[in-house]
Amino acid sequence: MDAHLKPIGMDVPRWRVINILHECEYAPISRIADLAVIRVSTMTKLIYRMENEGLVETCISQADGRVTEVRLTEKGGKAIDQIRAKAGLIFERAFHDIPDDEIATFMKLTRRIYDNIY
Repeated sequence: MDAHLKPIGMDVPRWRVINILHECEYAPISRIADLAVIRVSTMTKLIYRMENEGLVETCISQADGRVTEVRLTEKGGKAIDQIRAKAGLIFERAFHDIPDDEIATFMKLTRRIYDNIY
């Protein structure tokens, strides 16, 4: 995936952050780290790099001054289309000859494994 994302200035960790923030208006760094399965300290560094790149913006939570919230910028929102186009091509190549019911079974099993770990 990284090889396909690199030409558009992305990588898998950035892809995860942008997808998470695309699904919700904003999220605390700790929540993004949980969803992306990345350590909070690593995610914090990534978020600030992405902020310098103009993909996200951060602000202190109004509810809790100890929490940094993150949201996509316009540039980050536009990046989702490019990222999804690349991911769609990879998904199509990987699953083109696998029936939908087998993909569904695979997804259920993957979810069970994930739930067992956490």
